[in-house]
Amino acid sequence: MFRLTIILVPIVLLGGFVVFAQRAEVPLPPDQESKSIAVPPTKQMPRAKRFREGTAFKDKVVFFRPVGERTVLYTTEDNQSFTCLENLALERIWTTMQAKPEWQFWKIEGEFTEFRGENFVLIHRAVVAQAAAPALPVAP
Repeated sequence: MFRLTIILVPIVLLGGFVVFAQRAEVPLPPDQESKSIAVPPTKQMPRAKRFREGTAFKDKVVFFRPVGERTVLYTTEDNQSFTCLENLALERIWTTMQAKPEWQFWKIEGEFTEFRGENFVLIHRAVVAQAAAPALPVAP
C-alpha cells in the first residue's frame, strides 16, 4: 500500500498542475492592455486593386522608401504602393542605393503575396532602370 501511495501522489499532483496550467490565462503585453479595439466602419472603403497570390510583378519601374521597419515600393506608372517582403534582393537594392544615391529607379520582377487582405511583393530580380523615370509622386 505504501508503494502505491508513493506512485499515485506525484501522479495526482502532476495531473492537477497540468489542469491548472491549461486554464491559466495569458496576460496581454503592457503596451496592449489599455488599447481599445477599433471597430471597422460600416461603409465600404474604396479598396486598392488587389492581386491574387502568385501573380507576377514584371517589368515595372519603381522606387523604394522606408516606412517604419518595412520598405514600400511605389510604381511610377500608376502610383500604386506595395510593402516589400524582406529578402536578399531587397537588401542588395538598399546597399546599392546607399552606395550610389543617384540610382533611385529600379526595374523589378517578382510576385505578389497576400496576407490579411493586403498585397506584398516578393522581389526576385532587380535592375537599375536606364531610362529617366517621371517625377516622384508624393508618398503618403
